Amino acid sequence: MDLRQLRYFVAIVESGSIKRAAMSLYVAQPSLSQHVRNLEEELGVTLLTRSARGVSPTEAGLELLGYARSILSQLEQAREALRAGSVDPHGSVRLGLPNSVSLVLGVPLVEMAHHELPNVSLRVVESMSGYILDWLRAGQLDLAMLYGVQRSPGISARQLLTEDLYLVSLPGAGRDDGTVDMQELERFELILPARPHGLRELVEKAARDNGVRLWIRTEIDALTQIKALVRRGLGQAVLSHSAVYEELSRGELVARRIVNPAIDRTVYVAEPSDRPISHAARAVAELLTHCARGLVEDGRWRGELCDSQGYAAKR
Repeated sequence: MDLRQLRYFVAIVESGSIKRAAMSLYVAQPSLSQHVRNLEEELGVTLLTRSARGVSPTEAGLELLGYARSILSQLEQAREALRAGSVDPHGSVRLGLPNSVSLVLGVPLVEMAHHELPNVSLRVVESMSGYILDWLRAGQLDLAMLYGVQRSPGISARQLLTEDLYLVSLPGAGRDDGTVDMQELERFELILPARPHGLRELVEKAARDNGVRLWIRTEIDALTQIKALVRRGLGQAVLSHSAVYEELSRGELVARRIVNPAIDRTVYVAEPSDRPISHAARAVAELLTHCARGLVEDGRWRGELCDSQGYAAKR
């Protein structure tokens, strides 16, 4: 087994087809197939299931895929670290962001990285925190920002900030005094993501703990669609202030902070603890922390910043 075989195997699985992988790698298809057969013979297992639709990894193939991605990632990180020495960070960094975080942080971070880390290629991936955590564990991401992750095998996470949740509605839909009591949520037709979305579970737990019966009229996961439905007057949503910052600025929506009690959640910066991260990834982690703090301080991201020990600072 060698590194070339591992690269080829990863490319085949990610492409779902030996033919497509051969085209992307500029390698003859028979040669690529032979590499797979050699791997299977050496390991004594079947790695791929072949069908008319392409190929998919077997259970053994999935196990090898995890090892291969980790080995190739560590090799690239070692190469970058040794090349870097005392020079500026360079290389590629894959960063995972929850959708609501990406809305407020994505563009400012990319812009800042463009100016301050000119030799770093930043790839931002948006999804739900659960998926992002899985990808970080699997070596498909170098860094991530996550909600509600404190202790997870193979992951080191530090608190960045806590943010309150708001009831979001059309202007004029009820009194607009800036807050809404938890008990009042019973009166609203809510638009929430489906389980097991982290936001849904957080809101439902807060409601259960306080004896509140929620009226969930619509379940839809996409943040853009949730906001579109609220703008059409089809219900209210529970979201962070940052998730609707642009709509609030344009007067399209209003947001009232949920109180008595408040519902809040913590944003973490996470990285793998079972493998080293590159000089470039470390630089991006520092930059995103700096960028997030700036957004909080100028009011674009409403939240309480945590200190280096993870404690929330006073408002």
